[in-house]
Amino acid sequence: MTLPLHIVCLSNLAWERRLFQRPQQLMTRFAAGGDSVLYVARMSARKWRRLPPDERRISFGPAAEARNIPYMPLSGRSAFSNRLSIRLACRAARPFLRAAPPGRRVLWFQNPDYLEAADWLPHDLLVFDCMDPFSSFQATAPWVPEKDRRVVQRADVLFTGGRSLQRQREGTHPRLHCFPSGIDFAHFARGAEPGGVPADIAALPRPILGYFGAVDERIDWPLIEAVCRQRPQWSIVFLGPLIGMERPPLTAPNFHHLGAKSYDDLPEYLRAFDAALIPWRLTELTKMMSPTKTPEYLAAGRPVVSTPIPDVQADYDREVLLAADPAAFIAACEQALAAGTGPARKPPQSRTWEEIADSMRTILLEALDCKTRKINDSEIDRKEPIPS
Repeated sequence: MTLPLHIVCLSNLAWERRLFQRPQQLMTRFAAGGDSVLYVARMSARKWRRLPPDERRISFGPAAEARNIPYMPLSGRSAFSNRLSIRLACRAARPFLRAAPPGRRVLWFQNPDYLEAADWLPHDLLVFDCMDPFSSFQATAPWVPEKDRRVVQRADVLFTGGRSLQRQREGTHPRLHCFPSGIDFAHFARGAEPGGVPADIAALPRPILGYFGAVDERIDWPLIEAVCRQRPQWSIVFLGPLIGMERPPLTAPNFHHLGAKSYDDLPEYLRAFDAALIPWRLTELTKMMSPTKTPEYLAAGRPVVSTPIPDVQADYDREVLLAADPAAFIAACEQALAAGTGPARKPPQSRTWEEIADSMRTILLEALDCKTRKINDSEIDRKEPIPS
């Protein structure tokens, strides 16, 4: 019988049901497999204050808990304040790791900004799951690229969340493994089943071309504006929290931002989509991303139209219509609408989050075993008598 791991995941993604992303998906699967998990996420103080008390500490398994804690003021601009924020995250995590048996303590970084935690928290294995090119975000602090380099050097295992990130990291680490976005297939396949749809989207004119996810710097707003202007009979619907903006920079009458929705409700909203969109700008940021929403859209049987994001093109070029400029994008949308929706489908290249978590766990156990053997070998070497 394999003994459970004790995992502390330090993240900048709050544990919430509106954006249930890669780290939450993985930690949920580790917990379901019998591992104990503590997920600690930092978030803005303003956002944290709006959280109900029961969303600041959340149990998601018999031995699994998520804690959302606030950033210290100026953490994004002051290295000193940032270190204090990391200290607070470590203070939340330290009792968990100290109580865990040596040999199975895993410290998991979702963001390289937590570098100092590797010195402050006891652990047997350091994992860096690089899901995004963090240095390419507009709001990234200036010290993050150097921290990224140092975390890669210190990590025992390095995972990447897509093929472009994998190519970028090739040669930087001996234990480098690529795990593109997974899928909760049973969950999103509900979007292909007959049934009702939420009232706010049911009231909109058809056809509905929809997007869900963070509404942030990645969106190609001129592209969306052109689609709205040239096809006023279409309803363009965005679902998701606004990041870095108070309101979408678009006032077209057929554009509808319906706000952030619970992860549990997304299949019902997908059921209302006649086509699903990934209208991202092509930037240094998006060129390294593997959108989780791609296989989620497909699982619900929705036709998908995307700008030519390299990882979408590499993995889903047979399932997704790709177009870069407004005219081509509109033509692709028309083709998608003509094709219509279909039954739930799981692209053969997609893996479930359960499959990914199982593969990752095998890699972690092998890395722990390798470290244990090295320690034992070094102890034997030290005990050998010195030749006379």
